[in-house]
Amino acid sequence: MNPKSIIGENIEKESLFPSGLPFKSYNDKVLLVSGDGSITFYNTRYRQSYRALSTGAYTESLMKFFIPSGLLEKTVNKDLRVLDVCFGLGYNCAVAFDRLSSVSSPYRVHVVSIDKDETLPELVNTLKILFPTKGYGILRKCLATGRCGRFSMELHIRNALEVIWDLRGNFDAVFFDPFSQPRNPEMWHLDVFKRLRELLAEGGKLLTYAGGKKVRRIMEEAGLNPSDTPIARGAFMPGTVAVRS
Repeated sequence: MNPKSIIGENIEKESLFPSGLPFKSYNDKVLLVSGDGSITFYNTRYRQSYRALSTGAYTESLMKFFIPSGLLEKTVNKDLRVLDVCFGLGYNCAVAFDRLSSVSSPYRVHVVSIDKDETLPELVNTLKILFPTKGYGILRKCLATGRCGRFSMELHIRNALEVIWDLRGNFDAVFFDPFSQPRNPEMWHLDVFKRLRELLAEGGKLLTYAGGKKVRRIMEEAGLNPSDTPIARGAFMPGTVAVRS
């Protein structure tokens, strides 16, 4: 099947399908090139791409998740714990590993990641064109052995709505990255944000790409104080960084 016919209205620009990269599909996922040249996928089940095509997969993870998390500043002073809700293609983890590996620090970084799609780790291991290269190298080693230098990771292939209740808290950052509220409404429920608030360490931050008023009202009701992330080039709106109110 032609990917353009699958994606329909969601993809309008021919430039998103460069002639040098053939169409490829993996189960319910269609490979795309995003605005900054990094790779993402369109999920035909949820009818949405894993990353904003206009902004770019790498850029969105950097600007809406990693930079506003404050992890780069914290890694020189303490061990870090990061909760990654909805692993996807691993961009948030890979960008974090890439940036944190540039800092000389004796402190460890442990990531707890969750996704119910068991095919995603295989994609990460198979697609060597994923960027940042160094960050994905660390991520692949962590997926294989659980550790790479000062970085360690555990990946739960389960429904996040089940896993979050089994976790202990004190996370310095929560990367909250499910499909959007219209496509994946159960993930944006008030009880989910209340639980994520409980899991935050003192001074911890919740990060998400979504910046709409409805989502932020739910956060506020859950006891979080949301504000804007930096606006990436090509983005229509900022993401959200939230702390305990």
